[in-house]
Amino acid sequence: MEGPGATDVADRALVLYAWVRRASIEYALGEFGHEPQRVAQAERARAETERWFDRESLAGALSDDERRLFDAPSGSWLTELIADGMWRKESLGVLLWALGHVNALPAFGDEFEVSPLNERIEAYGSVASFRANGQLRPTDELEAAWHEADAWLAATEGRDGDDATLSSISAERLRALSWLRDRDAAPA
Repeated sequence: MEGPGATDVADRALVLYAWVRRASIEYALGEFGHEPQRVAQAERARAETERWFDRESLAGALSDDERRLFDAPSGSWLTELIADGMWRKESLGVLLWALGHVNALPAFGDEFEVSPLNERIEAYGSVASFRANGQLRPTDELEAAWHEADAWLAATEGRDGDDATLSSISAERLRALSWLRDRDAAPA
């Protein structure tokens, strides 16, 4: 088992950054009834994301499923895909923590906030600078975080209410930490 390198983790974090943003747009479209003006604005954002993937050499970091999601017309994501995309903030936060861009993981009862995560990426001013400024945490820190996420998921998986939120947080964090442990695991 070998984890990905810092550049691969940075690229994966950038893909998740785009995924969470797209899910937020899809959510907003659903909330506002797919108004034509908002759909047109969302389509412009989708096209810019595509150009950004190409310009920053991120297209290769997308899975086939992610490629289909990003290629889909604005307003076409199913509710389950939007929810999944919104929860990816937890995986994004873990990757930013693993790279040292975030000092600490929130307690399992607390979710990552999207705005500070976005700020941690955008603060560098360029993708190249973001990539260059991340250093992976030591393996023992990643392992300890993986064990904690695994224990929380085992204790809350399949539950309702507040435990459902803990389960979602744990599942996303465990997904990211599992990929950090083994690059061949499903990507964060």
